[in-house]
Amino acid sequence: MDNFCSRPFNELHIEENGNITPCCVMPSNRFFMGNGIKNYFSGQPLQNLQKALKQNDRPAECEYCWNAEAVNLKTHRINENQKGIRQIHIRLNNVCNFKCRMCNPKFSSTWEIENRKHKFFGDSFSIQKDVFDYDPRLLPFIVKAIRKMNLKFINISGGEPLITDANYKFLMYLIDHNATDVTIAYSTNLSKLHYKNKALFPLWNKFKRINLEASCDGWGKAVEYSRTGFNMKMFLSNFMKALKYIHRINCVVNIYSVWTLPYIEKLSKKFNKKVIYAPCFLPEFLNPQRLLPEDKKKLLEIYKDYPNLVKVFNDYISKDLPPMKEMVSYNLMLDKYRETDFFSVFPQYRKYNDISS
Repeated sequence: MDNFCSRPFNELHIEENGNITPCCVMPSNRFFMGNGIKNYFSGQPLQNLQKALKQNDRPAECEYCWNAEAVNLKTHRINENQKGIRQIHIRLNNVCNFKCRMCNPKFSSTWEIENRKHKFFGDSFSIQKDVFDYDPRLLPFIVKAIRKMNLKFINISGGEPLITDANYKFLMYLIDHNATDVTIAYSTNLSKLHYKNKALFPLWNKFKRINLEASCDGWGKAVEYSRTGFNMKMFLSNFMKALKYIHRINCVVNIYSVWTLPYIEKLSKKFNKKVIYAPCFLPEFLNPQRLLPEDKKKLLEIYKDYPNLVKVFNDYISKDLPPMKEMVSYNLMLDKYRETDFFSVFPQYRKYNDISS
């Protein structure tokens, strides 16, 4: 069954407000399927989705994977013949110390504070409570799932999960209830490895396995510009400290990161850590498919000695889409609030100012 995916049968994606979908690329603000464990499992949306997949249909809820597969990129679809909830992805809250330009207030509290000034994203966001405050059944359900339902893998994200009380509440609850026979994975910017004088390593060592997915979207000034709050030196220092826990590197391929991807390849090779190159489809104007042919030609020259990057280029970046005026205006607008300079970091994009005027 070419269109089948087992995630709606074996997994949960729990958002910071308690909304639940089967997968992290199926956001509840577009595809609402239930709030809280009880409502999700008993709701009609989940049953409809499962039915569609069994019939080998292509449900709209899975559009991210259909779009990614259309350009030969790795997707989140899997097909495993297993019963029960095997994996859970929990987004703890939107507490984050970064303001990544490809992100938004829903996933970053510092973005939300800044958004109050320029209101680029409107007025519909607020700092979220912890997910466990929205659904008191969640922690007991996780313990039960580990003990009796064969739950083997929990993915934690945010915000930035390593700088929030919710992460420690989660770890201590599992430790206190003898539910540590599980792999816990974190999507983290690696900016901090402790919080409020609480060291993470001693807690992590109580669990079966800890996998860190270190987020690094480019290198040097390019990534420090695109991810306000990111410090290259600090990232590398913490990368070394947490090396035994690091499972892989995640790099979003956008207009900022494309020029320094060879450094990510070198980091990967030096420490034998796999890289996941994630496409940037939103915001649309940060999609590198919208770069001019002359810039794409330069990128291919930069990538020529790196087979993984040549593949990323051919499968994703090379697709031609027209530039959008927001590519320049968005960054110049944010420069006013962040004391940054788009064209000093990316002088090659100055010509886009004329295109978009």
